[in-house]
Amino acid sequence: MNQKTYQLPLTFEQILNLVLQLPAQEQEELIQEIKRNSPKNKDEDLLSVFERIGRNAQAKGLTEEMLEELLADES
Repeated sequence: MNQKTYQLPLTFEQILNLVLQLPAQEQEELIQEIKRNSPKNKDEDLLSVFERIGRNAQAKGLTEEMLEELLADES
């Protein structure tokens, strides 16, 4: 197993590369999740959206260690 680790915080390019490695169905699910969490205020920038999603995930119990495991490249 070839595992790649990333330093947090991740850059937008790193996140995009990880997303592109997902199967098509998981990419679509992620797109739908982002749309559900998209800003009601059109002036909110992408970084603010990701920060809000991150806060929601942390509130639901996601830790940095869990995130690292989820983002690990297991190919």
